[in-house]
Amino acid sequence: MNKVVALVTFLFVWTLTTHGKYSAAGDEPHYLMITQSVVADHDLDLTNNYASDDGRLFGHDHLVMGSHARTDQQGRVASVHDIGLSLLLIGPYIAGRWIADRVPVHTLARFRMDRGLFTYSLISVTLIALTAVGMGLLADAAIRFGRTRLAAWLVGLAALSPPIASHAFLIFPEAIALFVTALVVWFSTRDDLKDPTWLPWIAAVLGVLPWVHRKYAFYVIGLLFLIVWFRRDLIRAASRGRIITAATLFIAPQIAFSLWTIVEWGTIGGPQLAAGSPFSVRTLAAGLPGMWLDGQSGVVAYAPLYWIVPLCWIATWRRTWPYLVPALLVYVPMASFVEWWGGFAPAGRYLVPILPLCLMPIAASLRSRRIAMLVAVLAVLQVIIDAIC
Repeated sequence: MNKVVALVTFLFVWTLTTHGKYSAAGDEPHYLMITQSVVADHDLDLTNNYASDDGRLFGHDHLVMGSHARTDQQGRVASVHDIGLSLLLIGPYIAGRWIADRVPVHTLARFRMDRGLFTYSLISVTLIALTAVGMGLLADAAIRFGRTRLAAWLVGLAALSPPIASHAFLIFPEAIALFVTALVVWFSTRDDLKDPTWLPWIAAVLGVLPWVHRKYAFYVIGLLFLIVWFRRDLIRAASRGRIITAATLFIAPQIAFSLWTIVEWGTIGGPQLAAGSPFSVRTLAAGLPGMWLDGQSGVVAYAPLYWIVPLCWIATWRRTWPYLVPALLVYVPMASFVEWWGGFAPAGRYLVPILPLCLMPIAASLRSRRIAMLVAVLAVLQVIIDAIC
């Protein structure tokens, strides 16, 4: 069933994008500009890349630098965005450019594309595939945790709905964080995995996630807590050397990221915090309910499937409270951020990574007939909204 969820997710989102959005917009082209600089110039200096209109290479002609880059400590023009996502996209970017350069221009024109837009679309497909794999892992985890195959249908519907479906193809950090969360949730439910060699690999994945975006620095601690809590048996069985290796792979990338930020920008907070903290208690008062309930930017306005999350968390509290720990480590900081709605993005951007955590209490509640009926009613509403979208 998990393979079916992954395949349907990929086909649904991919075919959805063929009806419209293939244009790098918002932060997307600026992430790709970093990738282009690394591939072409082997550096992070974007001066020549913006001046040479390299945006045309990935679907955004005449890209203006604006506030997306500024002068760093070495006097170079560097992106204010964290570089992890851009580095992860090097492989897909090179492959996309190679394929696009070999497709005749007149063929692309028939589909209202040029080589830059086609390159962008191929990179987008890579992120769709990553999301699909993550949803497949999550479906497997939900079946195990909920002890019912209905949980796979729940995950499948969530994958085809906002905000997961509406962010799956965008070049934003959320796609990477969503996959990592799904991987951790899957690993936390796999009691049959007794091989401790998994621990260093999972720890390494968590350790590098803040390079994708520094807002995940606290989040990875919460995800690590999930592993420690649910897989205590595996940790007890691991040798001291393996535990030390896992701890090193978790901590070292984060120390390296902090040191790199200090060298690059002269402050551990990075360029976006140079002018002062963009977080406040006043913003938190609006963001806490807004990220969830706001009619334009909130999750539940587009995804009634999640209306039942609080009830399910209460009903399954003894089993599912650990999933709330990492969820709050994203939800609270981003709710206090000056742009808690996520800026230029579809609704629910900042909550995308934690949705697998929210689906687990629903999965655990499906064995209750009353809750299952409520979920079925919400699922009908969700299908109607998805069809309209």
